Amino acid sequence: MNGNIRTLLRLEIKNRFSNYSLTDFKSYLKLLFTIVLLGAVIYAIYWVAGLFFEMFETGGMLYEALVLLVTAIFIFMLFTGISSTIKVLYYKGDNEILMRYPVSGAEVFISKTLFLFLSQFIVTTVVMAPFLVAYASVSGLGVAFYVKIPVPILLMVFINFFLSNILAIPIMHLTNRIRNKFILIIIGLAILVTAGFALYMLLFNSMVTYMNDTAFSVFSDEMVAVIETVAKWLIPAKYFADVMVGKELYIAYPALIGMLGLTLIGMIFIIYFLYAKTLLNNVEVEGSAFKHVTKNRRRPIFVTLLRKEFLQVFRSVNYSFQYFVLACAMPVMIYFCNEITGRLGENQIGEQIALGMTMLVMLIFATVITSFAATSTSREGDNFYHTKVAPVSIQKQLFAKFTMFFLVSVAANAVCAVVLYFTKQVNLTDAIWLFVMVELVAIAETLIAMRMDIAHPYFNLSGEGEVVNNNASTTLAVAMGFAVAVVIGIICMFLGYLGNTGFSIEIPYAIMDQPIGKIEFTTAYMYYAVTALVCVFFVAAVLRYSIGLKKAYNKIAK
Repeated sequence: MNGNIRTLLRLEIKNRFSNYSLTDFKSYLKLLFTIVLLGAVIYAIYWVAGLFFEMFETGGMLYEALVLLVTAIFIFMLFTGISSTIKVLYYKGDNEILMRYPVSGAEVFISKTLFLFLSQFIVTTVVMAPFLVAYASVSGLGVAFYVKIPVPILLMVFINFFLSNILAIPIMHLTNRIRNKFILIIIGLAILVTAGFALYMLLFNSMVTYMNDTAFSVFSDEMVAVIETVAKWLIPAKYFADVMVGKELYIAYPALIGMLGLTLIGMIFIIYFLYAKTLLNNVEVEGSAFKHVTKNRRRPIFVTLLRKEFLQVFRSVNYSFQYFVLACAMPVMIYFCNEITGRLGENQIGEQIALGMTMLVMLIFATVITSFAATSTSREGDNFYHTKVAPVSIQKQLFAKFTMFFLVSVAANAVCAVVLYFTKQVNLTDAIWLFVMVELVAIAETLIAMRMDIAHPYFNLSGEGEVVNNNASTTLAVAMGFAVAVVIGIICMFLGYLGNTGFSIEIPYAIMDQPIGKIEFTTAYMYYAVTALVCVFFVAAVLRYSIGLKKAYNKIAK
């Protein structure tokens, strides 16, 4: 590796991990937290995979389960590989700068390619290894299986990597053609996310059913026959599975090696003839303005600001996916999650906690939606100073941002409440109460997230200026939202359980010589306590946002 490639590779790594410093104690704490979190994720994958394989083993389809799982991993890694390749090789803001440096295009490509390969190798290993270890544990395979684990991982990394480079350019050209078809993109992404989540929850539902009775197979005879037939045609996943279990190796190895060679040749051909041309063309496309001829209309100042906020999100695939797409998919997600978690909770404790489980699920998804407010100021990018010199007060500009978040959250939570009511998961009174409580929490979390971003904004001044990485404010907003959801959800479940089971407590003391006697818990205590807690949180958030707002905003300097 020559000096230029090594330097460019270090630059890629430094840009990716710019939040870490070898001389900063906080960086070591963040690294430790990341390692602990990664370990927890790996263990969770291992546990879920073990349950998945046990469920299929009960139906006599352990090998088919491995094929299905490898197929899912292959597709997931292919999508992430294509996305990463497009972002790093073609859409990254430093491409235009590096083209002016005294380095060749081949050196830039090799450095970025090495970075992509290392990233894909780490992600594939972290995702795939726990599944394979879980398979070995369930199937009772010995040391020979563990020794062979690196082989399918390496083959999958190389094949996916080569295939990602082949498909990246055609997909990027397609993306450039439809990049301004915003409504089409949002609808398409919403359908994909909703369908994917529904499929995932159906699988999770089967796993919950299996957990309740591990001796019972959740698969009918007809379903077993279909799965066995489909597994035979899931290529190349079938060959990866064959390598792992030592089945038909005389077919699996030649097929995978042949696929490896073909994808390598295809990648070299595509890169040699199209990489430089595509890179230059993409720089021109990124720099071109989006043209949409409209009539000039005189609008009130606040309406203009609100329209600007919607357009800023609406005309970015990245922002649209983070906010509008998830908001559109939220009702379906909550329906499936609430149905499964409610049934799981009822089986373990009782139907008394059903309302609390619904509250918990709605608050968690509300947190995911409102966390987008943690980049409300950062998204201004190069336009930030315009907000200071514009003849509009800072408070009015920020209120326009808040209004957009408020309108979207009201619509999403209202649809969720309607879905829960018409699917008979809650009654009308509880649906209205849930909507009000969740919306108050959503407003509070939105205000806190906006104030966090004002205190510690992150402006991306390269490329198109989009905030593509989560800043510290987003992480804190999500952590705070999850903590609030857990606290309120547990209180709601606990008090609901006490109220529905007729729990009572005897008070032996007296007030003004009058004995207190026995206090019986009813569900009214749950409504009063949760409402009071939510109102306190709401008022605290409003005060936290309002006090010193203008002073804090004027302190911001890029």
